Amino acid sequence: MNTILHIISSARGDQSYSKGLSTAIINRLLEQIQTDTLITRDLAQSPPPFADKISIHEFYKHPGLYDKQSHQLLSYANTIVEELKQADYIVIGTPMFNLGISAPLKAWLDQLIRAGVTYIFDEQGNRIGKFKDKKVYLAIASGGKSTSHAPDYLESYVKDVLKIYTGITNIRTYRVEDTVAEGFTADYDQILKDFT
Repeated sequence: MNTILHIISSARGDQSYSKGLSTAIINRLLEQIQTDTLITRDLAQSPPPFADKISIHEFYKHPGLYDKQSHQLLSYANTIVEELKQADYIVIGTPMFNLGISAPLKAWLDQLIRAGVTYIFDEQGNRIGKFKDKKVYLAIASGGKSTSHAPDYLESYVKDVLKIYTGITNIRTYRVEDTVAEGFTADYDQILKDFT
């Protein structure tokens, strides 16, 4: 049996196209694989904390040196790491904001990534991610259309962070675009016609 982790990062609630697309991906997964657990984390409803001048030091401390205060300050971070550990499939929905990811998703990634926790260094100093066996689906919503002339920092950023700091390389991206066009209606079935 499998566990799916659903990350929602849009503030638009049920009107969100990225949430609509990520939910459609969840439904496809539920049709195709045996699943016993679905974990949903809505970053807009329950925003991740930002690191401050006290907690930031804990993120750079070796896990072997954690004390009681460390565990208190890293409570959220530890929770989302455990969710990632449990998950076989991770579905991340995000709108595009100024060519990048949503602020809640950035905060979630910053809480998630930690040396000694999501990655380690081998004897040669190479960074080794600890979650290589996961599969990620990235659901991106944007008001305009992607073109060969427009930079796209969103997809490449998420893929690079996950690859470098968690070891996850099996990432599939789906997009719902041109959402600000007059009369726009999202056709998630068409977007996911080649879903695998």
